Amino acid sequence: MLIHLKGDAAVLKKIIVICLIAALALTLVGCGATKAKKEKFVVTDNMEVVEKQVEDLNGDGKTQKVILYGEKDDQGMPVWTLVEEEYEIVSLDSMEGAYTLADINLQDVDGQKGLEVLFYRYNTGSAGGQGLNIYKLDRGEWQEIFNVPNSFDMGKERFTMQYMGNYQVSFKDSETGLEHVIKLDPSRYAGNEEMLDGISTWVDPIAEYKLEDIDSDGVSEITTMQMVIGIAHADPIASLQTTYRVKDGSYQPEKISLVDISGMVLVEKAL
Repeated sequence: MLIHLKGDAAVLKKIIVICLIAALALTLVGCGATKAKKEKFVVTDNMEVVEKQVEDLNGDGKTQKVILYGEKDDQGMPVWTLVEEEYEIVSLDSMEGAYTLADINLQDVDGQKGLEVLFYRYNTGSAGGQGLNIYKLDRGEWQEIFNVPNSFDMGKERFTMQYMGNYQVSFKDSETGLEHVIKLDPSRYAGNEEMLDGISTWVDPIAEYKLEDIDSDGVSEITTMQMVIGIAHADPIASLQTTYRVKDGSYQPEKISLVDISGMVLVEKAL
């Protein structure tokens, strides 16, 4: 009889342990679901609506509301938050004051069903720098498919320019290895020849994004445009153009080109 009682106790103990493990597993699953649940975006009194668009983002006949909110941070710099219906897509700042304005555009850039959100930020200075981030709704989740860092340091960390004499400027891109000697038009500098020796590294930030279906496959390529500057900001001597193509679900750099002011490609390099 004692042996039988010990057996019953052992069985009971196993049952209790199994129940505890099951209860713990259910608790963990519940916690995970809570953490994964999206939280609704809360609009504060400091925010204002910069832009609102209502479109069919999925191509299923149902419209969604996309809103761009703006506010100021503790330093008085603008911060923008992109919201779809009641949920945040992304929040972007001014890059320490580099950007002061923002807007959005909805269009199909990758040739697939639905619309992407193009989130632009603008610099209002003479260089006219722009930032562009593109977001795509994929199976209920937002994915960033285009984002190219923009530099406002006149390109000094990446590029090297130097006047070589005889109306020639050397140009080198340390990031891609692209290099070329830019030939200047002497007639443009008549009476200002002494200023040519002062030409040094000066490449504007990206100021334009050209979206165009270059090969007619239904997918837009994106080309960024940066001006290469000579003796003054009013003296562009070339433009740097980088082309991006969709690969594995996002935009990747395909080639970089140095183009003269007439539009002729001076040198090009595959990336």
